[in-house]
Amino acid sequence: MENNSYKIKTDELSKEWIEAYTNEESNDVDLHWAIEYVIELAYKSNYDELWKFIKHTYQQDILQKIISILAAGPMEDLLLKAGEQYIDDIKELARKYPKFNYLLGGVWQNYISADVWMRVLKARNEAW
Repeated sequence: MENNSYKIKTDELSKEWIEAYTNEESNDVDLHWAIEYVIELAYKSNYDELWKFIKHTYQQDILQKIISILAAGPMEDLLLKAGEQYIDDIKELARKYPKFNYLLGGVWQNYISADVWMRVLKARNEAW
């Protein structure tokens, strides 16, 4: 039962986050909580929840703009702050799922460690 309530939370967060970025010109303050919440996941070291959010969100039917934001924001944050912890799972998803591999193509190194970055480069097919 606990997993279902958590899944609902992840579903809701993902939906609201996508909607906030899809309609960002509307300035709907009610949706901006989702953007702020996802940013705080990385900066408050809640990496498991951030990873669950990423895994759920990339699977949704989302615009290229949202994929770009997911890659350059939450995915880069996870790789920067906890890349060593998650890189094996990330590589596995990139190998199994073309849509996730594509998401990795939008990640830039920035301050991600050289070791983690080399593993990202080996896992993804192409950068965009």
